[in-house]
Amino acid sequence: MNACERYLAVFNDDERKKIDRVPTHVQYIRDEFVIQYKDELLENYKGKLFNIPYFDIPFVLGFDAIFASFPSSVKINSIKIKDSKGNKFRIKASGEAFHSDSPYYQGGYIHTMEILDKLRANLKQVDRSKQIKKVISQYEKFSPLIFPVLMVDGIFDRVWQSMGMPIFSRNFRKKTKLYRELIKFYAEIMKLKIEGLIEATGRRGKILNILDDVAYKGRTMISSERWEQDFLNYYKEINSIISDAGMIPQVHTDGDPTELIPSLQKAGFRGLQGWEGGCDPFYINEHFPDFVVIGFGDVSDVFPYGTPEHVDNHVKKLMDALKDNRHFILGPSTVIFKKIPLENVKTFMTAALKYGKY
Repeated sequence: MNACERYLAVFNDDERKKIDRVPTHVQYIRDEFVIQYKDELLENYKGKLFNIPYFDIPFVLGFDAIFASFPSSVKINSIKIKDSKGNKFRIKASGEAFHSDSPYYQGGYIHTMEILDKLRANLKQVDRSKQIKKVISQYEKFSPLIFPVLMVDGIFDRVWQSMGMPIFSRNFRKKTKLYRELIKFYAEIMKLKIEGLIEATGRRGKILNILDDVAYKGRTMISSERWEQDFLNYYKEINSIISDAGMIPQVHTDGDPTELIPSLQKAGFRGLQGWEGGCDPFYINEHFPDFVVIGFGDVSDVFPYGTPEHVDNHVKKLMDALKDNRHFILGPSTVIFKKIPLENVKTFMTAALKYGKY
C-alpha cells in the first residue's frame, strides 16, 4: 500500500482488512524544528524529494500524511476599528489585529454587531478554481509518498478567538445576537470555502479535515448539550456537502474531546485528529470502535522530555490499545516543535513500524 491508500483504508470496512501497517500522520512540523534539523536529515538522504520543506521533512522522517491547505474562495478585506482607548487599527475577519509579520494570535476585537456587519459587507466569493486545481494536482503527485490531508477552519474556536475569551464567555452564557451571528458568519465562510474546493475538483481531495479546537487538556471547553444546541445543525449541513461530494469529513481539536465524540459522530464526522491531555486510548477504543482515531502521541511530556525508551513504550501502549480495531492512525497529538529532540521523533517512527505491522 502507498501512503494515500493506507490512510484512506482506515475509513473503509473492506479496505481496512488489507492494511499492511498502522498509518502515520503529523499535523505539521514547525519551521524552527525544520531549520534546526534540515541539514542533518537531508545530508545523506538519496531518495525522492519535493523541494518543499513543509513536505520533505515529514516525508524523510517517514510520515504517511500531513495537513495541507488549499486556496480560499472567500476574500474579506480588513477593516478599521477603534478600541476603548481611542486607538485606531485594522482587524481581519478572524478578529485579529493586523500584524502581517507576526505568526502569533493578537486579537479578539469583534465586540459589537457593527464591527461584524462591516466584516460581512467585505465578504466576497472569488473564483479560485484554477489555483485550487493546480494545488490539488500537485498534492495528487505527492500523495503516494505523503498524503496531504486538506484542512479548513471551523466554527467554535473562531468564534471565541474573534471576541477574546472574557467577552466570549459573557456572550456565550447569554446566547447573545452577536454570539449567534458570529456562528453563522464563520459557518458561511467555511461552507463557501468547501463549496469552492468541490466545484473546482469534485472528490479529488478525498479527506477534508475541519480545524476546530473544542477542548482543554483534561476536559472539553463546551458541554455536548450546548455544542449540539449551537453547532450541530451547521456541521450536519457542512458534512453532508462533504460526504455528498464523495469526500470524508474528519475534525481536529486540541485537548481531550472524549465527552463530545458522540455529538461529533451525530454531526457526520468520521474521525478526529488530536487526542491529548488525559484521553484514555483503551476507553476510546472500547466505546468508539468505528470512529477513526488519528494522533495520540504525547507532545506535552513523552515527545519533548522522555527518553527514547519512554517513546518506544508509549507507542507500544498506543498500539496495544488501538491497533486491533484497525481504526487507528498514529501521530503526534499536535505539532512537532523545536524542543522535541530529533532522536525522539526517529524513535517514534521506528516504533510505529515495529509495533504497527498487521
